[in-house]
Amino acid sequence: MKIPSLVSVLLLLLAPGYSACVTVNQEFPAERTISARTEFELWQALRIAVDMSDYPVGGGADSGKREIISGWKLDLAPYKGKGFRTRVLASYQPSKDSTSPEPLKAFDVTIRVEKDTNESYRSLDPSYADWKAAPDDLGTAKTIMQRVESLLGTGEI
Repeated sequence: MKIPSLVSVLLLLLAPGYSACVTVNQEFPAERTISARTEFELWQALRIAVDMSDYPVGGGADSGKREIISGWKLDLAPYKGKGFRTRVLASYQPSKDSTSPEPLKAFDVTIRVEKDTNESYRSLDPSYADWKAAPDDLGTAKTIMQRVESLLGTGEI
């Protein structure tokens, strides 16, 4: 009588911990309010920053939707689960609480670097890849965000 109740109590205690392990893909975007002279200037800085980080921009850039979805950048490795691919998802909107000086406009910029790991045993051949979602790469997202701010601050745009 005590053993079945003990088993059910243990199952109830372990179930929430197991469900937390199932959700793997965690979104970690870098978000910041950036000031620029024009929206076009911010758009160009965002495109250049993504391109400088070796992500192919191509047809995934849509200035009408104010977003950039880059192509995948592969980093293959000879062991299962060690190779990965990443891509940039960047977007911006005019800021609601604008505190920028008069000639500048404020924009809320969000940059996310989505990451997938390769779970295939033939990990060096992309045609056999078995991509599984992994937590986002926040460090790379912050690096791209800093590049955007640097391009706007130096006046190179």
